[in-house]
Amino acid sequence: MNILGSISRSLMIPEETLGYLIRTAPFRYKVFKVEKRNGKGKRTIAQPAREVKDLQYWVMEKILHNFPIHSAATAYRAGRSITTNAAKHAPNHFLLKMDFKDFFNSIRSDDLDAYLRKLSSEEWGDKDIEYLKRILFWDKERRGRLVMSIGAPSSPMLSNILLYDFDRRVQAFCTPRRVRYSRYADDLAFSTNKPNVLREVEVEVVRICKRMRHPKLTVNAEKTVHASARVARRVTGLVLTNEGSVSLGRDRKRLIRAQIHRFLMGGLNLEEKGKLRGMLAFVNSAEPSFIEKLRDHYGSAEIDKIFKMSD
Repeated sequence: MNILGSISRSLMIPEETLGYLIRTAPFRYKVFKVEKRNGKGKRTIAQPAREVKDLQYWVMEKILHNFPIHSAATAYRAGRSITTNAAKHAPNHFLLKMDFKDFFNSIRSDDLDAYLRKLSSEEWGDKDIEYLKRILFWDKERRGRLVMSIGAPSSPMLSNILLYDFDRRVQAFCTPRRVRYSRYADDLAFSTNKPNVLREVEVEVVRICKRMRHPKLTVNAEKTVHASARVARRVTGLVLTNEGSVSLGRDRKRLIRAQIHRFLMGGLNLEEKGKLRGMLAFVNSAEPSFIEKLRDHYGSAEIDKIFKMSD
């Protein structure tokens, strides 16, 4: 496959210019930090320059979409969401949640190299693989060690592709034990109605990570959680009810109602208005029935004002 020629023809960029752009692509990132959702520290975002994004979108459309993604992977996929991810576990009483350390940055260009060579050594030549690595990965420390970045449009899809073997191994362990498994990016969720089985799953997931060379993933043991129906169970931010459904949770609903009231009283600043609009968009995808309740209470016109307002 001649990636340089194909991109050149598609994007109408001379090959000499394109070659220079690809060679320097890992350095063309804008780096900034944002607060983590839990308020504990900041997350580093590395956003590729527009010209690099164009290359990444091309690779996503022409190449990456041809590679398999495991059914357990629910993030960044059409027709799937945090709601479908959480709903998978709603009928079960016992829940295990696990998390990876430094997920995106732990996936390296060498992992893609190994994946492509294992897939087909004849189709992917050394030059094409090198081009893909430089297009899709970021030189975080400017020392030639290319890693996946949070902020690149290709990272979500590529992470799902490169974790196919991990997902396959985990699913193979879970299925005969009647354990449901899903992965939303770096959030792993397991559920069952059989007591004590999830302890075995936890040990096996750690063992799989240690045995795998590509990618080299590490479980963040501090975030491992075991829960049962006797306590509040959450998956990707949503509450699993004892009735077998998925809910936003009482606290979040109370906050949303309070913020809508403040909006109607003219008490929100621009930043707060933007956050409220984002919350309602999340509600619309996670628990749309609650949006209908808000419309009944406050009026559809008022709720529509929030959806349509600009920052």
